[in-house]
Amino acid sequence: MSAPTDLFAEPSLSPAAAAATLVLTTSRPSLSDRLVRGLRAVAPRLSDADRAAWAQALATPLGQAAVTTPNRIAAFLGQCSVESDGFRVLEENLSYSAARLCAVWPSRFPSEAAAQSCAMEPERLANTVYADRLGNGDSASGDGWRFRGRGLIQITGRETYTKFAAAMHLALDAAVEHAATRQGAADSAAWFWSSRRLNALADAWMLEKMTITINGGSQGAAERARLCEAARHAIGA
Repeated sequence: MSAPTDLFAEPSLSPAAAAATLVLTTSRPSLSDRLVRGLRAVAPRLSDADRAAWAQALATPLGQAAVTTPNRIAAFLGQCSVESDGFRVLEENLSYSAARLCAVWPSRFPSEAAAQSCAMEPERLANTVYADRLGNGDSASGDGWRFRGRGLIQITGRETYTKFAAAMHLALDAAVEHAATRQGAADSAAWFWSSRRLNALADAWMLEKMTITINGGSQGAAERARLCEAARHAIGA
């Protein structure tokens, strides 16, 4: 009686095919390698150790989100660099002067006098500008401050945090805390990227539309485009 056939065994490759496969698998850089290359371009103020740590934190969630091609990785890193000040800030900075508040939220603060009560008052500012939107309660609820921007793509608002918590199988408070850690910042950014279907925009290199999807406007569009291009050049095909 002949031995049973292994139905899951791969057919043997010819010597030529085997050689071609070896070249392809050994010459193609890994996702971690591409991340480190891209991070050098978009986050020059990070140490080599920090870049390696970010690459490690990002590799699994980006793999799960299919952010694995040069265009997708480059667009992700460029956008995240602007959102996080070069991968160094994981919580929204809301310590604004009155003049800066007028520039960032002109409809809410039409004059420096109107902005004075929230100037350099981050908790009051968050509870004012994020009240009754993004799934938050009113200004007295404290939701604006509790659900302020965190992570590499600054996820914001009770509604977004609730969806992120469900995706991570975490309680809401745990998800909020997780988003402010290195791994949580990587997880939340990859989740946000996937949930907004940004891979398609990266494939088409539609950076302006991507910026609006992430930021809600075109703030920093030129710098985002510059960094995305720099990362794509550093990563290569």
